[in-house]
Amino acid sequence: MKKTLVYLVVLAILGCGVYWFFFQNSDNLYSSKDADFGYKDTASIGRIFLAETNGVSVLLERNPDNSWTLNKKYPAMPIQIINILTCLNKQTALSPVPEKDRDRVIKLLAGMGVKVELYDRSGKKLRCFYVAGQGPNYHGSYMLMEGSQDPYLVEIRGFEGYLTPRYTTDEAEWRSRSVFHAADYEIRSFSVSYPGDPLNSFTIDNSGSKATVQIDPELGKTVTQLNQGRANIFLTLFGNVNAEGHLNGAEHLDSIISHSTLRARLTLTLKSGAKKDLDVYWIEKDDRYADLTSQTSTDPNNRPTDIERLYAVDLIQKDTLLLQRLSFEKFFRKAYEFYQTGNATEKPATQPETPLNNKKAPVQYAK
Repeated sequence: MKKTLVYLVVLAILGCGVYWFFFQNSDNLYSSKDADFGYKDTASIGRIFLAETNGVSVLLERNPDNSWTLNKKYPAMPIQIINILTCLNKQTALSPVPEKDRDRVIKLLAGMGVKVELYDRSGKKLRCFYVAGQGPNYHGSYMLMEGSQDPYLVEIRGFEGYLTPRYTTDEAEWRSRSVFHAADYEIRSFSVSYPGDPLNSFTIDNSGSKATVQIDPELGKTVTQLNQGRANIFLTLFGNVNAEGHLNGAEHLDSIISHSTLRARLTLTLKSGAKKDLDVYWIEKDDRYADLTSQTSTDPNNRPTDIERLYAVDLIQKDTLLLQRLSFEKFFRKAYEFYQTGNATEKPATQPETPLNNKKAPVQYAK
């Protein structure tokens, strides 16, 4: 009985030791420098450089406010930064690459690998390794530390998938798609100018103690008191408004835009002096969609247009963007809506818009 008790105690101690070794100390089962791909102190990382053998590269740099800049000219997408920092924090070597696969994996890393260089905020190099491909059953990725001859299969525990996409060198994947990002108190003014339609155009001025809405003098003869609640609520719509993507470099893009109908110009000016100028265009459907009138809206020339997306040209950054109408319809209000009676805290109702053409239909004002 005593021997059995001793055996049980010994087994319990061994079990605890095994558990501690494999789980409590499982940040990296392979503790050598050659397998040290994770980096826990991601807050100290100030720069990340990703480069392919073909010369394509991406440089990410942390700003003093902890935002990131892409290639020294664009804001980086926050979610992508979170993804790569999380990956660096949690990735750990699962096992060395088996001897039978070693040469193949080394050739893969040498030919198609992405070189990853990490630097701290003072510019000191922290890590340098290569990443490529995916492991068996698309689980984990192959990595090789600079100066080492031993590649490893690296994973994030609990994550089913491979890590290579986190280290992409595609600039478009890293670039922020933010169009408007401002709190109401940061906004100086916002204007919507409809081409050939000054009666529906307006400017919200937020530079004083309360917001005002500047309108065409002709409309001013018809409307009376400003609905202050609507003006105030409109200024809260700019918190996190993103484009679907950038279209720069798309084939025949200049020709497409030049033949599109301008919907409106949107101009946002912040109290800091920052400014955003967008020309927004309808996306016209081709003849294949002519019979789908229930699935399209129309531009001022009564041509069918895409009900989901719009083109936009950033006049300051010289970018062409693809916008989702679901995100931007709220900005295409009419001047008279800010003078409609109703609940002071009520948003103007968002309705599918048929653009007004002053030559064909009179502007409808609130009574």
